[in-house]
Amino acid sequence: MRANPDPHPTSSILAVVVLYNCELSRSHSLSSLLELLKANPELATGFSLVVYDNSPQAQSPVSGADFPTHYVHDPANGGLASAYNFALARAESEEREWLLLLDQDTTLTREFLFELMETSTSLRATPEAAAIVPKLVVEGGIHSPATEFIQQMRRQFQPPKQPIASDAVGIMQQPLCAYNSGSTIRVSALRSIGGFPQEFWLDYLDHAVYHALYVRGFRIYVMRAKLTHEASYSDPDNVPFWRLHNVLMAQTLYVKRSGNFFDRLLYRIWLLRYIKNFRQSSKGRRIWRETVLQAFLLRVPKEPVRGER
Repeated sequence: MRANPDPHPTSSILAVVVLYNCELSRSHSLSSLLELLKANPELATGFSLVVYDNSPQAQSPVSGADFPTHYVHDPANGGLASAYNFALARAESEEREWLLLLDQDTTLTREFLFELMETSTSLRATPEAAAIVPKLVVEGGIHSPATEFIQQMRRQFQPPKQPIASDAVGIMQQPLCAYNSGSTIRVSALRSIGGFPQEFWLDYLDHAVYHALYVRGFRIYVMRAKLTHEASYSDPDNVPFWRLHNVLMAQTLYVKRSGNFFDRLLYRIWLLRYIKNFRQSSKGRRIWRETVLQAFLLRVPKEPVRGER
């Protein structure tokens, strides 16, 4: 691990990029962030960076950056929760106000970074706004922010409804969930909910965090900016069974913790209604069987199940 001294103690955003079996140079998030901050030094004064690498083999730390950087290698692969909690603690030690979460597959833009700096400054006096999120575009459609999952289940028999307008900007009062990647969350708000829950080590961590923020009275600020994101689940045939199973278990844990008795009944119905989606995959029979079983048993994981991504 290596840290560069911070020449800009008044900067307010710590960005954390989480990698897994990805070279630093091949990470869209890391490459675009470094290029943009190098080209716009006035932005770089507002940032520090943590690269948290869950890969089996360590890599060379980031070099040549004109802002503080820190590389962490975690061969035990603690997932997203461990990486984010490390970054949260570091953001507190550096007295950063905001924590920008990035996976390895989100491409940042100049417009996004400038709007983020402007918005994070303007919201300093608005503690209600705990998160600043862009609109994430996956295969041409806006996938984040989205309607919170419990609300989706409650509306499953109604016509689909867009959670926000495509041109929506500002603080939203309804319960929403945003993808981890691209989210910038207020450090003090995160600490008030106890940080990132380890039981959601990889999947449904974003759901758990945004639900916890909402019930404590915090709200999401939606940006004008749109970012292109490569979703790991866009082709189910390329997602290993252990990951599909982990999503199912994490989803069940989320419903049991965040919903009521009626929500758990709706969840059983939701699983059985949408089970046909799994049959369309070459892995369909196995995950279909697991989903049927889950609809009746509602099992939750006793401990995280690691697997090769």
